[in-house]
Amino acid sequence: MERLTLDQQLSPAAMARHWVCEHCPDEHLPAARRWIAELLTSELVSNALEHGSGPVVLSLTHDDEGILVGISDGEQRVPSLRTQNPAATTGRGIALVDALATAWGVYPSEAGADAASWPEPSEGLASGKTVWFHLASG
Repeated sequence: MERLTLDQQLSPAAMARHWVCEHCPDEHLPAARRWIAELLTSELVSNALEHGSGPVVLSLTHDDEGILVGISDGEQRVPSLRTQNPAATTGRGIALVDALATAWGVYPSEAGADAASWPEPSEGLASGKTVWFHLASG
């Protein structure tokens, strides 16, 4: 598992997008699908920096089926899929993740640290959280 800790300096969303692409071999995610990984990573990192607390940690694992990206922070609030309002200028990040990822969810994490598994979305987190998405290779 690869990890990167982000802060509010030097465009962290852009840094996260590039990092995911650099650390994901072509055999696990073809170049044609990397833009999706970049977009979803950028959205979730931006959400964590805007609404989260503590350090934001980006993690990436990959296998023959695709990639699994996690964005951890110290905030307990769980992001949710909202009803989309065409006039709204924000609030589309989780809708993009829901539409483009193979799967996504949230799991509780100790002050934003990674847990050993990637369960389905949950509520009532005791500490921080990790929002994750899986993107299939094809």
